[in-house]
Amino acid sequence: MRLFLTIISLISLIACEQTNSNIKDTKMIPVLTKNQKMDTSSFWKIIDYGFERGNFNNKTKAQAILEQLTKLTPEQIQEFEIIFQAMNKKATTQGVYAAQILIEQGSSDDRFYYFRCWLISLGEYNFNQTIKNADHLATLDIPINEQYGEYYCQFEELIPMADNAYEIVTKKDPLTDYTFPRPNAEKLGLFYDSSALIYMTDPDWSDDEIRKRLPKLYSKYSVK
Repeated sequence: MRLFLTIISLISLIACEQTNSNIKDTKMIPVLTKNQKMDTSSFWKIIDYGFERGNFNNKTKAQAILEQLTKLTPEQIQEFEIIFQAMNKKATTQGVYAAQILIEQGSSDDRFYYFRCWLISLGEYNFNQTIKNADHLATLDIPINEQYGEYYCQFEELIPMADNAYEIVTKKDPLTDYTFPRPNAEKLGLFYDSSALIYMTDPDWSDDEIRKRLPKLYSKYSVK
């Protein structure tokens, strides 16, 4: 009987190790084959993978995203940048801007750009829910940044991510080669950088308007 139980235990351990190995191997498989085109679904798989690995840790998130991008072809990396720029523009809303002002107690052109990158880095679900209603961000447990002693919702690491991956994959020099993803997106008219505040047409929200539209965020983050 003891021998039987020992054998059963060994089989269970081996099966468990194989399952864990399969999960790990699955995560390391590129989201696209060489002949597939990068699309929005694949873009979010990469971003979701980064958030799953790093959560609110920017360094871990950046490493995870870059790890996935360097498995792609140069063309797929170019397409990733174009989709990133599209999401960047989509996040340029008065609600997202007001959310940053509440959480970080202020904003600027550059900071709003980095905040939108941070929003994208939270993954597809959090991004879409926030675009629908920025009050969704109040449901997240955003940590205080230990270095700054305040809420720091910026992920500027995402800005050069495609260029960094492109350089690794192609071995090209960004100082002499002009085919990199960001210049390419700009050439196509799909480049929404730190001056994106000019794209917003909604009138500025007053303090009362922000409190009315984003009651949860206002209650959680407004200065008392």
